[in-house]
Amino acid sequence: MRIPLSRSTFLLLAGGLAAIAVLSGSCFVVDATEVAVRTRFGRPVEEIRQPGLHLKLPLADAVARLDARLLQFDTPTAEFLTQDKKNVVVSSFVLWRIDEPLHFLKTLYTRESAEARLSDLVASETGTALGNAPFARLISATPGEAHLDEVARAIASRVGEKAQADYGIRVVELRINRLSFPDQNLASVFSRMRSERERIAKRFRSEGEEEATKIRSQAELERTRLLAEASRQAAELKGKGEAEATRIYAAAIQRDPELYRFLRTLEAYDKMLDARTTMILPADADLLKLLVNGLPPAHTDTRAPGPKGSR
Repeated sequence: MRIPLSRSTFLLLAGGLAAIAVLSGSCFVVDATEVAVRTRFGRPVEEIRQPGLHLKLPLADAVARLDARLLQFDTPTAEFLTQDKKNVVVSSFVLWRIDEPLHFLKTLYTRESAEARLSDLVASETGTALGNAPFARLISATPGEAHLDEVARAIASRVGEKAQADYGIRVVELRINRLSFPDQNLASVFSRMRSERERIAKRFRSEGEEEATKIRSQAELERTRLLAEASRQAAELKGKGEAEATRIYAAAIQRDPELYRFLRTLEAYDKMLDARTTMILPADADLLKLLVNGLPPAHTDTRAPGPKGSR
């Protein structure tokens, strides 16, 4: 069943619908992860960074939304030539964000076009930087010789300056995540590296042998010095001992010369005579005096001493 509408009611409903359409067309919401640019008939008029509800003119204004987050992409792997004519394969990654939305919208507009331009910039600046750097500055076994981080920072600085000036893009970070040789050069490179390591090993061995020879020579010299010092001290001690013995002998002989001659004669008999010895000597020989004359008068009493007071 149709309900008849009066003209005033119809106009009221039509006005309400028109108001709703106007309100919906004049409001828009900016997300926290976005930055918006309001354009009027295609020309940018306002840059909006604050998230929330915003107003625009219906039909005349349009809103372009751009990603305000930190973005990342990997550059294509490319082959470059170093200053000393060595081929290297390099790949890197870039962290970037839109810093000037109006400038970005006028020059690039989309993320895909921005990453394509950044990739071209990175390839150009990487080729320039590596072309001015010897290979040892990129990779080296010698501590402190390689400065790959410095090369990467220089590339990032130049790429950032051009991206900011030309496209309104701020390059937050640029790092080289892979640096290698082309596959066709790996065998020759490994061979050169092996030869270099062998040369260094031979040099270390020769230096070690030279140092060992020096240490052995020094040890032998020290040994000779110690032995000479010990021999000198031994000779001094021996000389002092012999001098002391001579002094003691001389003192003993001076106290009783006859006893000394008697003891020396007995020692001579002990060394010369045994059960099978036959000696033929003249009658006046000194060795026969003791056998012929007997003990000296002062030493004829061979009895053991008795108690105190006895003879």
